[in-house]
Amino acid sequence: MPLYEYEAADSSGRKIKDVLEAAGESGVKEHLKEQGLVPLGIKEAGPGRGLFLSRVSQKDLLDFTQELGNLLESGMPIDKAVYALSVYSNNAAMRGILHQIYADLQRGQSLSQALTRHRVFSSLYVNMIKAGEAGGVLEGAVARLGEFLEASVSFREEVRSAIIYPVFLIFLIIPAVTFLMIFVVPQFMDMLESAGQSPPLSMVVLVNLSSFIGSYWWALLAGAAAAVFGLERYVRTPEGRKLFDTLKIRFPLTGALHTKTLTARFARTLGTLLQSGVPILDSIKVSREVIGNSVVSAKLDSLVEGARKGRGVAAPLRESRAFPPIVVQVVSVGEEAGKLDNAFMKVADRFEAESRRTIKRLMTVLPMALIAMMAVVVGLIIFSLLMTVLSINDIPF
Repeated sequence: MPLYEYEAADSSGRKIKDVLEAAGESGVKEHLKEQGLVPLGIKEAGPGRGLFLSRVSQKDLLDFTQELGNLLESGMPIDKAVYALSVYSNNAAMRGILHQIYADLQRGQSLSQALTRHRVFSSLYVNMIKAGEAGGVLEGAVARLGEFLEASVSFREEVRSAIIYPVFLIFLIIPAVTFLMIFVVPQFMDMLESAGQSPPLSMVVLVNLSSFIGSYWWALLAGAAAAVFGLERYVRTPEGRKLFDTLKIRFPLTGALHTKTLTARFARTLGTLLQSGVPILDSIKVSREVIGNSVVSAKLDSLVEGARKGRGVAAPLRESRAFPPIVVQVVSVGEEAGKLDNAFMKVADRFEAESRRTIKRLMTVLPMALIAMMAVVVGLIIFSLLMTVLSINDIPF
């Protein structure tokens, strides 16, 4: 649904500006009427503004979930808790969403029903809330959601922090080499021509490359942009998505890390859903959606079918070969002991820890590799320039 910016006045005449997600202006007016506000102006957020406002991060979702859990734990009714959070939220888009959730609660809808109207709440989120409502343990379901989101956000932030330095090096290397090739190398060629000397082979190669980059940089950028655009379009097709997901698993350096990460994600989601009382079949279906790899997700068809036929989880999981053998072993033990949820949580803890160690090793090696690559490229350029200077002065090398 689109976002609408509105300005309204309360009973004391105080003006209020905010944003609300609604099906149309009539929905905004209805909401304002329910809140006892008089609309002064309503307009749909523009494309750029709307995209900016509609951004609700995982951190925003985590803050809302944790604060909602605290309010429910203190004994506050769900509708009043949501209203309080809608007033004090720092994110304008989140405020608009919570305003509408509050209005839906006032109409008699359950929290899970109100959440389904907003894409920011995943099927995992909605199913856990629904299970908490059915079992009369909504407070506990919200608390588990908070723990799940906190672990997910923490892991994601660790990954982002780890890649900042390598990305910085890449953006440092490319301009430095480009500057040398376009502005420095031609100067030395002019020196050779003035001295009437024939350039060494390495200098000829550098000059030709520099001339090509300087003359056709626009074509290189356009070609790169076209390649990225074409690749993105291809990846959106079923065949392209399957090929891309297969490469992510089999790539020499990062394939093992990708497998560990998606294993931890699946296990954490499934374990959390089972702990919240969501039925096993629904839990598996939801967990498949968050994997993010179509190849692995397709392998889990046998797991869904096995759960539907009452075969349990361990045997179909072994047949799927979607995850490392250790996962099947831990799940088998947990299933026999009647603690399947704990088994998946242990798997998640183990593979998240392994993913962190792998990322740490990669982020230690990658900067060194980038620095070495930069040293080799710059070294070759300097060597060619040095050969040019020596040839001008007739100094034997």
